[in-house]
Amino acid sequence: MPTPAPTPATPASHGVGPLPLTADQLLRSQQTTLSRLVATGAIADSRAGLVISSNIGMLGALAASVPSSLLHTASPWLWWLLGLTAAACVASVAMAALAAFPRPGTQPGSLVFFGSIASMEPAAYFERLLAVPQIEFSHDLADQCHRVAVLAAMKFRWVRRAMATMIAAALPWLACLELLGRLRLQ
Repeated sequence: MPTPAPTPATPASHGVGPLPLTADQLLRSQQTTLSRLVATGAIADSRAGLVISSNIGMLGALAASVPSSLLHTASPWLWWLLGLTAAACVASVAMAALAAFPRPGTQPGSLVFFGSIASMEPAAYFERLLAVPQIEFSHDLADQCHRVAVLAAMKFRWVRRAMATMIAAALPWLACLELLGRLRLQ
């Protein structure tokens, strides 16, 4: 005889149901969420590093391609494209830097925020951990999760802008390399 499916009034056999989280479940959930959010921010940091190094590589290749003998005979188009490429690469690096160096602000008295923890003596931090009520610690964790989520969203927003600007810089960069190649062959 088949087993009836769980109804909304009865929890499923694997323990998920309509009841709110217990205090321990809430703390574990928040700790897991905070770890995932921090890892997400690290992904944005690695992408920012890729954007910065790619832009520096593009500028370096461009600088190495411009012989000093062509500087006086170059067309205005080449100068315009060189300036556009350099401006776009510098803007992209600046955007990636904004992603790599966020401004988290301060959280005085937090038992989760690294800045607050670092400002305390180790013994004082441990004593505060022993004395903090579970609900206060949970609130502190929730606040930290929200702050890290805001920072991660900001990082990804700046990384997306930096990547789009880098891709836009690639068009005049390629045109510069083409023009410089033609000038060298003349």
